[in-house]
Amino acid sequence: MNKILLITAAGYIVGIESLDKEDDHILKLHDVYINNPTQRLIDHFESLEIAKKQIIGHKKLSTLDAQNLISRWEANYFTTS
Repeated sequence: MNKILLITAAGYIVGIESLDKEDDHILKLHDVYINNPTQRLIDHFESLEIAKKQIIGHKKLSTLDAQNLISRWEANYFTTS
């Protein structure tokens, strides 16, 4: 299943877009990873709703590309010396 990368003021979001289209102003995602680079923090959520007006940019990702991106985020924040 293809995932989507969203860029927001709070950080980068990777998730699977829900097929539920009840509200045109809200984007519903599930299996969501949020990367907040200013706080060096990665969070995982089962689901998330985001207002479309908060989205600065977006890109569709294959499942493999999404996993590689999330792995790079984790390696950047959670490496041990």
